[in-house]
Amino acid sequence: MLSYQHEYHAGNHADIIKHICLVRILQSLRKKNKPFTIIDSHAGAGRFSLEDERILKTGEAEEGIKKLMESTSNQKSIPDAVLSYITAERPYFNKSMYAGSVELERLFLRKGDRHFVIEKHPQAVHSLQLLLKMPVFTNENEQDAAVRTVLINKDSYEQLNALTPPEIKRGLVLCDPSYEEDSDYTNITNALKIVRKKWNTAIIVLWYPLLTRKKNKTAQMLSELEDFSKLGTMPCESFRCELIIKNQDEIPEESKAHMYGSGMLVINPPWHLKEDMAESIDFLKTKCGFLPQ
Repeated sequence: MLSYQHEYHAGNHADIIKHICLVRILQSLRKKNKPFTIIDSHAGAGRFSLEDERILKTGEAEEGIKKLMESTSNQKSIPDAVLSYITAERPYFNKSMYAGSVELERLFLRKGDRHFVIEKHPQAVHSLQLLLKMPVFTNENEQDAAVRTVLINKDSYEQLNALTPPEIKRGLVLCDPSYEEDSDYTNITNALKIVRKKWNTAIIVLWYPLLTRKKNKTAQMLSELEDFSKLGTMPCESFRCELIIKNQDEIPEESKAHMYGSGMLVINPPWHLKEDMAESIDFLKTKCGFLPQ
């Protein structure tokens, strides 16, 4: 299905946890003077207007990126991972815009790195085509992106297979499916198993929603991927981190499919990422008000 539009949800709590994690990984990859590859399997539009009527309609950005920016404006003690994300996002926020995963990736790429983004939704593809011709924002300035992004308008799961292993084998695979269809759970599990088998040095990052009616599917997907990461000639670690923003017991019965939070599964994480994410989530809860309501 192609009905999902991230414009309704851009800048929400799920984006916050996902992009804090993404920026921290990108910083880790940049520490070595060696090129890396990024594959973003469900790219979305890449950049969003916070004045878009769809964003205003749901109010999710108000309870997400706007809350984060406001709650950290006068705080002196901010975890490094959160501060790095805020610093990257601030030039966009000051222009009433929101940088999604593709734009954040473009910010951290250097000459020699490779960037592949996969998207099938016609509107998102059109937005990406326009975005990739635009400069990126750093410290309120505009500059040309260091890398020419390759946009692929094909099925995400098939392309994950086709693109791996890449020529440059340091890197990251970011997966952010819509989970509109039950088949997404199986498709992403199978696709990431193939990626892991063919490109076992990759950092693999999977975002997932916490939905009361999909608990079993989510648990099965995560367990299969965690178990698979321990197999083969190069077994690796993995971890999960989750941010809960709604009390499950208080969600009306007719709304049981609605998200009560979201999480990240990271396979082959960079050093200290698990601790960074735990610290960040604790900060979001205790200092920024990202608590079950």
